[in-house]
Amino acid sequence: MNSATPVLLALLLVCSLPAITVVAASPSHGASGDFDEQQALQQQTVEQTTPVEIENTSNQLPLAGEIRGSYGTIEPNLATSFAQTTTQMQVQYEQYNLTERELADVDGSDRADRIESAYNQTKERITALEDREREAVRQHQAGDLTDGELIQVLLQNYYEATALEETLDVLADDEDIDVIPSQRQQFRADRTLLEFHTTPIRETIASASEVSDSSTPYEFRVQTAENGYRLSALDGDTYRTETVRFDNRDAGAPNQYESIDQMIDDIAQQYPWAHDHGSPHYQDNSLENLYWVDLPHDTGQLDIYVDAGTGDVYRESQVVSVSSLPAVETETKSTGSIERTFNKTPAIGPTELTVTEDGSDEPLQATIRIDGQEIGETDENGSITYLPPADTYNLTIDGETESVTAPVSNG
Repeated sequence: MNSATPVLLALLLVCSLPAITVVAASPSHGASGDFDEQQALQQQTVEQTTPVEIENTSNQLPLAGEIRGSYGTIEPNLATSFAQTTTQMQVQYEQYNLTERELADVDGSDRADRIESAYNQTKERITALEDREREAVRQHQAGDLTDGELIQVLLQNYYEATALEETLDVLADDEDIDVIPSQRQQFRADRTLLEFHTTPIRETIASASEVSDSSTPYEFRVQTAENGYRLSALDGDTYRTETVRFDNRDAGAPNQYESIDQMIDDIAQQYPWAHDHGSPHYQDNSLENLYWVDLPHDTGQLDIYVDAGTGDVYRESQVVSVSSLPAVETETKSTGSIERTFNKTPAIGPTELTVTEDGSDEPLQATIRIDGQEIGETDENGSITYLPPADTYNLTIDGETESVTAPVSNG
């Protein structure tokens, strides 16, 4: 690193991260702004801490309590690209100070002490990621943080976590690493904590927000509750969803599992179908009071992070085919000449809506809006699959000659 680089980095650090532009989901993507202003506060009461049971596919972790749900589209944005560069350069500059400059001319016990100091500072940054995430979700659910501001926090955590992984790699590769009490098992657990902030949906959101020739808009759903949140997206027949339950996490509690085998038995009971129809891999991260379960199965991929203190699932990431999800409720209603049929899936999952002409069953071409926000158009079969924002919402069907608005409930 040349002498001018630290000066440039220091100058960049005095600049605050710019706001991330979030665009309301619509075919034109023409209006930018905070899309939560177009959404009503949605509510749901689900107090369970264990996964929702689903037939013939993986169970899913629900949110609990009052849910605020919204849609958004991320588009390429110069401010986001600058935020990425600023955040990563900040961490890289700190990494340079902690690892290269301070360790260049020392060895022996002094070098070991400085490596441990560098690790401790990196650890503080990792802990700060979750603290920032929790506070942002709490403020968003309370209405004190806009959707755009929440996504900005998640993106900032993504970029910072990516850079911190590089710092851990530098420290872990040092020949004197064995003198650090945490040693390599702790580094593995630390990487797991960073992976919480670099999940596939977040990576896609970050990629879509960066300015490049290949960037395309990315539509997704965000839901927050008092004790957690969920990010979800549809891509054809693929449903991606990530759920976080802060109330299921107690990092300071004693590990209630006497062995990893006991944890495996517990997970097999909470996700019996996925366990029986998959190839699970288990990782002991109990130094951070966590266990990771990597579980590819017949209908998709399931990643589970179990809190050892509570015995509950703290974070869950799923990729499943929409066609594998059972319809737990089919509802048909008619208003005027428009008949609408809903096939609803568990845990506020994808809903298929089919719009036909009442009496003739002819498919109708229509524009669909939820709580006033356009989400798409029906296809040649009169159908559209979408993600409900929460348990109750208002749906509008704008046909060529008639329009219908009515409340929808997921039961």
